[in-house]
Amino acid sequence: MWADLRRRCERMLPQPAVVTALAGGGALSIAAAWAGAGAPLPPPSAWALTFLLAAAVVVAYRYPVQVRQQTKVAMVTVVYYLLAVLIPPPLAALGAGLGALSGEISRRRVSGAYPSDMAGEAGRRVPMVLVGGLIAHAGGPIPSPLALAGTAFILAALDALSLPLVLAPITGELPHQVLVATVRETAQAEGIQYAVGVIGAAAAISYPWTLGLLAVPCALVYVSFKTMKEMHDGTRQLLENMADAVDLRDAYTGGHSRRVTEYSAAILRELGLSGPEVDLIVAAARVHDIGKIGIPDAVLNKPGPLTPEERAVMEEHPVKGAELLKRHRDFARGIAIVRHHHESWDGTGYPDRLKGTAIPFGARVIAVADSFDAMTSDRPYRKGMPIQKAAGILRDGRGRQWDSRVVDAFLRTIAAELENGATSPPRPERPSLSLSA
Repeated sequence: MWADLRRRCERMLPQPAVVTALAGGGALSIAAAWAGAGAPLPPPSAWALTFLLAAAVVVAYRYPVQVRQQTKVAMVTVVYYLLAVLIPPPLAALGAGLGALSGEISRRRVSGAYPSDMAGEAGRRVPMVLVGGLIAHAGGPIPSPLALAGTAFILAALDALSLPLVLAPITGELPHQVLVATVRETAQAEGIQYAVGVIGAAAAISYPWTLGLLAVPCALVYVSFKTMKEMHDGTRQLLENMADAVDLRDAYTGGHSRRVTEYSAAILRELGLSGPEVDLIVAAARVHDIGKIGIPDAVLNKPGPLTPEERAVMEEHPVKGAELLKRHRDFARGIAIVRHHHESWDGTGYPDRLKGTAIPFGARVIAVADSFDAMTSDRPYRKGMPIQKAAGILRDGRGRQWDSRVVDAFLRTIAAELENGATSPPRPERPSLSLSA
């Protein structure tokens, strides 16, 4: 269903059409604003401040922060807000458009953006700042406290709602998925920027010289946000390295976590899913066996079937993994997936004997991927199964050990290999990982 909806959105809203509409709308907004202003041209001081703020936009664009795959955010919110509340609306819209376009051009060599991308970004900023400016100045040239707050709210809403129009055709995600992911990743930094903007604008209205002081809190917000994202990425790398260390302890299952990650990503693509929840499941697949780092070598690498006592020790690894991940706040939402990836659909799994949909969806996906890789991998006491036999076991266990929908989706991803009589497991395209908290 979601895959069909995505394809319909892509047909209705192709990227060139979206950016053309945004760029054209931005140009028309400026023209209409100037034509309807009915007032003398702004004084030289307003023009000077406009170009100063547009230059600040360019500087911000030079130092973006990567928030997710294919998405970087420039810390320009304060500047656009100041344009809206301190500059007459038509001139503010012009400054926003020039700043955004110049900023995109200044980093084109690094970003690889197409002219249409740059025009679309500038096009969405122009009406956003224009509407915000009209609200800020609705009661007169000096915004009231209520107008300052209302402008921040409108700018935030228009920014959040227009961004998916630019990103969705590029990333292939549905607009609402881009909206949710971006808001979740940037809400804290955006909220702080608006707070700084409101306070700074209120001070600048009475004391214009205080405007320069805003550079300090803006720089602190940028550094804090960038540091937070770097720590987030550092946690992901640390956990992935630990997962690799677990795999390297067993020469027979080396690369297991990476393969399970690839299979899980293939299942999710087949189900037509994308967005932050998919990123979370893929990241959890990557570290699903991290709890085995606490399992003794004598049990983990035993060249034969485990005794009941040894099996009990081995079955502790999902709980150990969840406990280890609790120490890393960046992975808080992945803990349940790791803990329950050995539960069974009929409630006979471990550690908590969850049943059916009580098992987290991500854990159900990983369970199928994990089982297939375990069955098709060589062990000291047996050779890996042919994929036809492993697929037959999955079919027999659908609705009993595994979620039927997930099994069916996985079997569709290996349908070509099954039809061609291949014996070795397929290797899906390796996904890009992002650890979502």
